[in-house]
Amino acid sequence: MESVQETKARLLQEVVRDNVEPVRRHRSKRMRAAAKGIFPLWLWGCFLIGAFGYLFFMPAQVVSVSPTPPVENAEPLQAHLPAERAPAASEPEIPHGPPRQLDRAVFPLSVKKIVIDPGHGGGHTGAISESGVSEKEITLDIALRLKRLMEGSSFQPILTRQSDRGLSLEKRVAVANDNSADLFLSIHVNWMEPRRIRPLETYFVGPTDDPAVTKLVSLENQDSGYSLADYRQLLEKVYIHTRRDESRRLAETIHTELYYSLREINPGLHNRGVKSAPFVVLIGTQMPAILVEVSCLSNEEEVKLLTNEEYRERIAAALLRGVRSYAEGLNGSAKKGS
Repeated sequence: MESVQETKARLLQEVVRDNVEPVRRHRSKRMRAAAKGIFPLWLWGCFLIGAFGYLFFMPAQVVSVSPTPPVENAEPLQAHLPAERAPAASEPEIPHGPPRQLDRAVFPLSVKKIVIDPGHGGGHTGAISESGVSEKEITLDIALRLKRLMEGSSFQPILTRQSDRGLSLEKRVAVANDNSADLFLSIHVNWMEPRRIRPLETYFVGPTDDPAVTKLVSLENQDSGYSLADYRQLLEKVYIHTRRDESRRLAETIHTELYYSLREINPGLHNRGVKSAPFVVLIGTQMPAILVEVSCLSNEEEVKLLTNEEYRERIAAALLRGVRSYAEGLNGSAKKGS
């Protein structure tokens, strides 16, 4: 049995024989027919050969197309198209940069526990005047006066020391943190050159590039008890923004009360302002904390004032007013800490 391709070839040969041979025999007749306008037979042969070749060798490309009968009750084409997508809701805008400071009014705050820290004590005398007045004595006396004044209000004062005893900086910090204090107030008396100046300055936690402040801080921090392993943690606490901002507000409020109260009887008082410094007692505490240099033992006129009980009482009263003013300002309420 011959194959399909052989059958196609045989049929094509028969078509050529049946159509081309007569053309050769009747060439003269074709010439005359062409002159008379009759369609030439050789063109019919070519047409037939091409048609059979197309049908036999390219059957896959021949497609029968019949008209599609109309469908009754056909839905319009638009009904099958997907509905137009609604515009997506716009995403909320996310602010870039650091978050804005939280308004303190969202949290009802009050100030109750105040840790009062008289600087130095025991074998650590601190600054000493030429006449022999020591810093540890002055700071303890002012702290005890402030404690007494606070006990007459709704504040709860807590002293880191109530006698002439030594206390490490680490333990002073622990007193404040273990008692969950609201504020920490460290009282100191300075000593500096030139001796003629009578400085008043207040510090809150933060870095400093002032050489004089750096020297003062290094002297106060020398008995901190911290090791090199604690260095990174100490640095991180220096740059904690929220507590630092509250400490700055507390420092500004108390410093203002001190300056305007003391200059009434000490007109030579030098206002050295509010500064940041990395004192260990300010770094380690977990609440707003400040260190106040209420006077200076290097100036003998200041020493005479400090040995006066009324002047020390005035310092304590000004510190109390500063604490109360800060407490009232937390929520804009005069009831807080009154």
